[in-house]
Parts: sequence; structure tokens; C-alpha cells
Amino acid sequence: MIADLQAESAQLERILGELRELVNPAAWLRIEQALSITTRLYGAGLANALEHATAAGAGVAQLSMLIDADELLASLLVLHGLHPLSTDARVRRTMAALATELGCALDVIELGPTRLTLRANGELGGAMSARVAEGVIRHALEAAAPELAAVDIVGLPVPPDPSLVQLRARREAP
Repeated sequence: MIADLQAESAQLERILGELRELVNPAAWLRIEQALSITTRLYGAGLANALEHATAAGAGVAQLSMLIDADELLASLLVLHGLHPLSTDARVRRTMAALATELGCALDVIELGPTRLTLRANGELGGAMSARVAEGVIRHALEAAAPELAAVDIVGLPVPPDPSLVQLRARREAP
């Protein structure tokens, strides 16, 4: 489902880029205003849904379970500034889970509004390669904190040099 949504998001970006090129600047401003109003309306609707759920007795634990189970809902709540957990809390919770999964300590070096820098301490990934573990880390953090534009990981092992390997042609038996 997430891959489908990412594909649709990319398609929307392409369409908007095409529209921007096709219409005059005044028309583009009106399109942007319409999209902005639509986004605010959806955000207000999500906020109302959360308020109704809370009024009906859903506590933070229940809402957190619902949000944790649905990456799309979590990212929409982040987009509209409605996620109950801060970026820092979501990042640290995800890193704790990853440290257990990967058998490696992950420490936050710096967390800004759109960039996270962390350090991998120890043998990253255990049985899996460091590059696979890096991909797991990036995917988990992008899902937990989609507002982050960049995740930098220091302390990764340097990948082996893919030097040229000489191959000799096999000689056929006479």
C-alpha cells in the first residue's frame, strides 16, 4: 500500500509540475491557493476526527496504537501538525526498536527540523550487510518521521572497493 501511495505522490508531483509549465503565473497562484485550502480542510477534518475519538473515550494509548499501525495516517497527521508525538520522540522510539533489531547502538548526534544525523556504534546489522542495515534504518526513520528530508548516518563501515576483477575466457577442450 505504501509503495502505491508513494507512486501516486510522485505522479501528483509530475502533474503539478506539468500544470505549472502549462498555465500562466496568475492561474498557477490560484491553483496553489485551491490546493492549500483543500489541504487545510482535510487537516481540519483529521483534527475533528481526533477530537471526536478523544471525546468518545479513546486515550493516548489507543490513538498511538492506531497511528502506529497506519503509516499513511501517521504521515498525514505529521503533515497537518497533529501527530501526538514530537519528531524527537518518534525518532528515538524508532531508533530504540532498530537497535534491538540490528544489535547495534544508534545515537542521535543532531536532530533539526528536516535533518537527522546519527551515529551507528558497534557492528551494524549483525548477520546482514551494513548496507542492508542502513536501508532498514533509513526506511524505518522515513516512515516514523516523514518530515525529515535527510537522514545521515556516521560510523558506517566503508564498503569494500569494487576493484576490477580480471576474468579469463575459458578454453574449450580440443
